[in-house]
Amino acid sequence: MQTKTYYKYAQDVIGGKVVSGKFIQLAAERFFSMMEDDQYEFKEEKADEVIEFFSILQHFTGRHAGKSFILQPWQQFVIAAIYGFYIKETGERLVKYVYIEIARKNGKTAFAAGLSLYHLIADGEMDAEVDLAANSKEQAKIAFKFCSQFAKGIDPKGKDLVSYRDKVKFEKMLSLLQVFAADDSKLDGFNASMYLIDEYHAAKNTGLKDVLQSSQGMRDNPMAVIITTAGFDKLGPCYQYREMCTEVLSGLKENDALFAGIFSPDEGDDWKDPETWQKSNPNLGVTVKPQYLQTQVQSAVNAPSEEVGIKTKNFNIWCDSETVWIPDHYILQASANLDFEQFRDMECYAGIDLSSTSDLTCADFMFPTKDKYYFKTLYYLPEAALQEKRFKDLYGEWRRQGLITITPGNVTDYDYILNDLMRIREIIFIQKIAYDSWNSTQFVISAEEKGLPMEPFSQALGNFNRPTKEMERLILSGKAVIDNNVINRHCFRNVVMARDRNGNTKPSKQFEEKKIDGVIAKLEALGIYLVSPRYGEFY
Repeated sequence: MQTKTYYKYAQDVIGGKVVSGKFIQLAAERFFSMMEDDQYEFKEEKADEVIEFFSILQHFTGRHAGKSFILQPWQQFVIAAIYGFYIKETGERLVKYVYIEIARKNGKTAFAAGLSLYHLIADGEMDAEVDLAANSKEQAKIAFKFCSQFAKGIDPKGKDLVSYRDKVKFEKMLSLLQVFAADDSKLDGFNASMYLIDEYHAAKNTGLKDVLQSSQGMRDNPMAVIITTAGFDKLGPCYQYREMCTEVLSGLKENDALFAGIFSPDEGDDWKDPETWQKSNPNLGVTVKPQYLQTQVQSAVNAPSEEVGIKTKNFNIWCDSETVWIPDHYILQASANLDFEQFRDMECYAGIDLSSTSDLTCADFMFPTKDKYYFKTLYYLPEAALQEKRFKDLYGEWRRQGLITITPGNVTDYDYILNDLMRIREIIFIQKIAYDSWNSTQFVISAEEKGLPMEPFSQALGNFNRPTKEMERLILSGKAVIDNNVINRHCFRNVVMARDRNGNTKPSKQFEEKKIDGVIAKLEALGIYLVSPRYGEFY
């Protein structure tokens, strides 16, 4: 019997026959590991049903107009991973959340429109509601145009499938497909069985997704699909969602109801190298021509101002305005769940970065051992900061996950930090607590009155040079273990390096909203250890 295309694709990804990035390799490995999970059953017939549905769809533009929609191997794999798994105990479809990130010109919107039409017509749910959404009405209508034209190809006379200006009805099942945008004045009254958000990277907040997701509560087999290219705003909701997806793929978090297909190059890949292009362009040679990508690369070389746009759109690379200090995957690899109890009776060196106003405050605790250096971080934020428009969604999500302590009022209440320090001191031996002497006078007086070993740490660039280079060495060599907290990774991602003419370096940030407090506190803790008599004990 011939091996099904989706099995072969996943096998070829794992075996290296298909050029793919780390996250697609992890998705393929996860696909097979879930088949071995006794909780689930993989039903080939369910995956095949969706794949076969695409064969009745017809292209309506370009040289393929009038021809059947032929799914590529990567698309068949995505469908199998989404629609093939069922929960044995309940009989429900397992996957309910889908995140697909891929470069432009790879047929993502047509593919997503096909999935949307399947849910309208063939998913078996009476009174289905399929909602197509995007950040703007214009973007949302792109997917709708595909759905409408596909529907006309299936039922040219409009007997069962009736297309209107902004909706498609399937009368047999009393089902409705409709289009709207985040900028619509009315975003309520939904009862989505399936929703699609296109180009989520452009979303300013989670409002649209929250409304749609909350509307699915009464559905038996709901489906939420987000499909996008990379963007520029790593503070935005799309990148936050992407980060959660990478944590699931990497095994740091669990969510078997999620499928993430992130087609992107790996950290360290040369995006100008044609050998890497297929990682973000799985339709290379089909809908994406190598010559086209070559012209895009040349455009970026000739006009550097175009580089970021080309990297995000054509190569699916999330961009900052500057290169980050330590690549994200190193921080992810260094992340682990840490608890103070596992360091009971051990020596610790701490660093505190106090905010001056309604900003992020943190305390970091470093535990040096023979083999590793462990960094446990606590974060604090005043309640008023939760209402800041720019950070409302981000801070709200951190609070929801229990990653941050919220103190009442407009500024951080330092008593919360002092109380935590006193509690933690009962578990571990705090040798020194490094702090920035600017704006810390009252806090230090209160801390020293309680017997805490406070030590000023100059914020001069030269004073940070040694701990900065040592931290880089520890992380790149695998000797640093950082608390598995998305705020830590957020802070590392925001770091750009300030340098003086002597080659000294210190973490800096390009904009005020790019928080790096967690990194500063870690370097203070490491720095105070490097000048202590105990430094070198483990070398």
